[in-house]
Amino acid sequence: MPSEATDTAEPPLVIEEAWGSERDGPSLPNEIDIATVDRYVNATSVAVQSETLPAATFDEVTVHGIVRGQSQPVSIDDDGTVRETNLELTVLEANSSGALVQATVTEKATDDPITTGRVEVGNQSTTVNASGMAVLELESRPSVVVDGEYIPTEWWRANQLYSAAEDRVKIPPKYPGFQKIVQLILVTLLWFLPVALAVYGFDYLSGGTFLGLTDQQ
Repeated sequence: MPSEATDTAEPPLVIEEAWGSERDGPSLPNEIDIATVDRYVNATSVAVQSETLPAATFDEVTVHGIVRGQSQPVSIDDDGTVRETNLELTVLEANSSGALVQATVTEKATDDPITTGRVEVGNQSTTVNASGMAVLELESRPSVVVDGEYIPTEWWRANQLYSAAEDRVKIPPKYPGFQKIVQLILVTLLWFLPVALAVYGFDYLSGGTFLGLTDQQ
């Protein structure tokens, strides 16, 4: 089965993944000079997908093994409809060293939490929990916005199919706290008050001729 497109045609089916039981590699006599592997996977399940063939055009797929004469027809079952999802990102904390982002994944039609799949934000990825939420810690602070994506479980592993979803949230501006503002005002007054008093005193001693701040008699 071709897994890549050629110059003349697209592949009818693409192998997405194959899995099965892991077994020990075979031992061969010394007379046979062929390298063998220590462990190998005996594939019993194969997930295939088509981008060009409508689902109504075929009812089954026959998978041929590497052993001559061995084949197995597999029926194509309807996996149901794909449900639309919503992803909502919330910035919990943000400072110069990083950010803490909460992701919430829900079903668009019912607003119920989705408990399967994973969320990617920046270079971080984690699975959602039983409440449809995930918390990711970014090691570096994003400049302006944070982009995230919900990636559902592969269709061949999921009982219910969901669509992918994206969201973008802005980093809240970092305003100084009230205490820091008060401290800044006090420091500014302490710096400029002596200078202002000195200038006023000099103007007073000069009879108001220096800056005209005092009344001339």
